[in-house]
Amino acid sequence: MFAQPAQEETYIDCSIPETVRGDRPDPEGTKTPVKMGLYLIDVKDINDIKQNYTADVFFNISWHDPRLSQDSLGRSLEGCVIKLDNIWSPSILDVNRGRGDKLFDRVATVDAKGNANYKQRYFGEITSDLDFTDFPFDNQTLHFILIAYGPDATDIVFEVDNDYTGSRDNFSVEGWSVKLLGAETKTEQVVTKGSEPHREFARIDFQISAERQKPYYIWKVITPLCLIVLMAWAVFWIDPKHLGPQVGLSTATVFTLIAYRFTLGFNLPKVSYFTRIDSFVLFSTILVFIALGTAIATSKISSDGGNPLAKKIEKYMRVIYLIAFVSIIVFTLWL
Repeated sequence: MFAQPAQEETYIDCSIPETVRGDRPDPEGTKTPVKMGLYLIDVKDINDIKQNYTADVFFNISWHDPRLSQDSLGRSLEGCVIKLDNIWSPSILDVNRGRGDKLFDRVATVDAKGNANYKQRYFGEITSDLDFTDFPFDNQTLHFILIAYGPDATDIVFEVDNDYTGSRDNFSVEGWSVKLLGAETKTEQVVTKGSEPHREFARIDFQISAERQKPYYIWKVITPLCLIVLMAWAVFWIDPKHLGPQVGLSTATVFTLIAYRFTLGFNLPKVSYFTRIDSFVLFSTILVFIALGTAIATSKISSDGGNPLAKKIEKYMRVIYLIAFVSIIVFTLWL
């Protein structure tokens, strides 16, 4: 038997010269392009009350630093894992990130041409300003916003890295249809105090479309409320001389509606403006109270000897009430 010759270990020199650790790779007066890509792994939850969403995202950041290339160093850094503190790297702030964790270390890889690449994964809450005007038939745009900061913030320009931008087809969030729309690059104006001029930092905004699924609210919120309103409509089919049944049915409808509104309040977004469902509930409540007031009025007219007039009023109210209710549905929920 012949002994196998020992394989010689290949040594990779991953040392970084001090001269390339602090300054930008591009000369003064020119901007450094930084490519940004985001892959949406999952959306776990969209919280109407807190106006945030919980997501699992992977983002990729890359830039070119010719000082780290093989031509400049005389050796390649391929195969090295380099701490970001040991090279120049763009300082990037995820401005709307809430509670959560970054899962990867702050390290980069560099190829032979000097292209540096930093990968990070984040899982947690991300705040996003939601517009509930069309609730519960609303379509929201969720944002994941990154801006440059620090001394080089005005000298960086973001570019969308389409090779690393995308998403999975299905997400675990319930009640929403979610998809990644894409990214938009812009500048973020930072207002400074004193006499210093405002500064404009590079910004990239990854946008996610979230369409609320309607069947839940149609069958569990709107339909029960419609039945309550129609229960109040039944009062117009009772002879006005029967005061007890009329008032009993009307007051039972009012109490049912009030209890339903209390229950409904826990499931609605707490915003200062009116949403579609708020308008529908308000006008439906007014209509139910009109039915109660009409029932009391016709009973009074009937007891004073005007039963034919009271019946005539109720006959017209059967039609007027339905027309009013259909109009409320159309103008608050449909248009």
